[in-house]
Amino acid sequence: MDLRQLEYVVAVAEERSFTRAAARCHVVQSALSAQVARLERELGVTLFHRTSRSVRVAPAGELLLPHARALLRGAEVARAELAAFAGVVTGRLRVGMVGTAGRGAPLVERALLAFHQQHPAVEIAVQDTGSRHMAEQVRTGDLDLAFVGLFADQVPPGVVHHLLADEPLVAVVARTHPLAGRAGVALEELAATGPFVDMRAEAGLRLQVDAAFARAGVARAVAFELSTSVAVVRFAGLGFGAALVPASAADGVRDVSVLPVDDPAARHPIGLVHRAPAPSAPSARAFLALLLEEGADRRGNR
Repeated sequence: MDLRQLEYVVAVAEERSFTRAAARCHVVQSALSAQVARLERELGVTLFHRTSRSVRVAPAGELLLPHARALLRGAEVARAELAAFAGVVTGRLRVGMVGTAGRGAPLVERALLAFHQQHPAVEIAVQDTGSRHMAEQVRTGDLDLAFVGLFADQVPPGVVHHLLADEPLVAVVARTHPLAGRAGVALEELAATGPFVDMRAEAGLRLQVDAAFARAGVARAVAFELSTSVAVVRFAGLGFGAALVPASAADGVRDVSVLPVDDPAARHPIGLVHRAPAPSAPSARAFLALLLEEGADRRGNR
């Protein structure tokens, strides 16, 4: 068993195709297939069930996958540590980034740009799979860092949380909505007016909205579940239902009426999370230091 074979196994499992896995690994398919078959013979197990139309991970493959990913990640970190010892930050920076960054977005963007300029040899990979999922990926080591819409008490054990920004949630409704133009609204009254437009279940914003209605002891009917706060505001403006969003998401939107809500605890945070006590990859540690320095500078200039 060698790292190249493990890389091929992970690629096939994730791509569900030997052809796509070969393209991803920049090898010909016959060479990749031969190496996977050789590993299966050496281990005496079947890693993949193959047909002419599909590839499925076999139970032995499922057992091997987490170990393969851990070994590949360990090798990557070792290479990056040695490069850092020589004075060069290399490797990959795997970042989760919630789409609803709100007032924390400028800080995050400045830090990423500054990091890229200081460490151009680092490959930055960004994804958004929802705050709850990304926080769990940080815990398991599948992400180095993540920007999430969660408070400190909403992240998994073993994960460090740095609050970067937070802002109030506001109600947005179409200008034809019965409550449009009001100076404020109670959540009970808002829920009684009809369906809601919400974020997908794994989103941090959805968690904060659910918590606000739970505090009010009110159930609401959710008609739409969307992936971005921009889409939520747009659908609310079209009249599909009311929504709660961060105040910055509704700034300058002409098609909605914005109403403060009667719950001061209804807020949306942007937090940075990483494994305790610090990220393992040198690139992630360098980015964390830069980001916290940017945040300290911003607070000092207020």
